[in-house]
Amino acid sequence: MSVFETWEENLYDSTFNTVYDALIDEYKKGLITVEELKTNIEEQQQILLNAFFEGETKSAYCNAVVDAHQFVLAMIKQGKLTVENN
Repeated sequence: MSVFETWEENLYDSTFNTVYDALIDEYKKGLITVEELKTNIEEQQQILLNAFFEGETKSAYCNAVVDAHQFVLAMIKQGKLTVENN
């Protein structure tokens, strides 16, 4: 694996983890809704399509953002993630 591939993989992992953790926190606090998650996914998928033409690094970043949103939405749909009542 080349240095660039390793860097790109690290970018994906760190982006996914950061976005995923933020989305989990926002959802639990009631700061983001399922509909907002769905809208974000649609918007980020369009950005991802454009990123394919802008280079692999931007593509890796955008892919991580989309994946994090989709993973959180799947957890909500499966009942594994709920809003915390304060």
